[in-house]
Amino acid sequence: MFLSILLWASCRKDKFEQYDENKLGVDYFPLKPKMYHEYSVERITFDAFNQKSDTVHLIMRNEQDTFFKDNLGRTAMRYIQYTRNMNETQWSSERTYYYVSQKTHIESVVENKRSVILTFPVLEESVWDLNTYNKEPQYLLIYDKKLESYNNGFIQSNQSIEITRFGRDLPFEVNSWKEIYAVDIGLVSKEYTNIDLLDNNYPSGTKEKIELISYGFK
Repeated sequence: MFLSILLWASCRKDKFEQYDENKLGVDYFPLKPKMYHEYSVERITFDAFNQKSDTVHLIMRNEQDTFFKDNLGRTAMRYIQYTRNMNETQWSSERTYYYVSQKTHIESVVENKRSVILTFPVLEESVWDLNTYNKEPQYLLIYDKKLESYNNGFIQSNQSIEITRFGRDLPFEVNSWKEIYAVDIGLVSKEYTNIDLLDNNYPSGTKEKIELISYGFK
């Protein structure tokens, strides 16, 4: 398993912060029944064929439902995701998926696709493959830096970690990933770009920005 543990700056251990052996970082992704998170979403879709783009603004709500045993016998938390347009009040059910918290990582399972979204312990400059357990191409993520505070105008935290994509820069694509997780809250921010640059230099793909605006228990 290529989880984390390419500590490519291991000779600089003085830079790594001390961590709680009992937690290892699991408090960056709390799994608690009935917990919810609501996000504002800006999604831009680029259509190279018609040379146009379309922007939508949504509110997304993720609700933690109940624990259950998955097909590997692991304890998993079921999530239900709802979305609505910014100016509407009616929610629509988007999808159901689940997360599994292991001693070495947090894993998401969406339509049977397993992805490693966090790896433990949470140490700066640890690198891992998002696609360790699926057939997608390798996608390396890195704990880029720890943040003393996070504040987006809605949510404030005194301890958070930033994740970015590691070691990829190609002239014919723009493919980036940045997430911020806060202690005892979970995901607070995500910026994701997956765009191909075609011969006519018009992009094709998606750019998305997500910001947490509220969380709690229903």
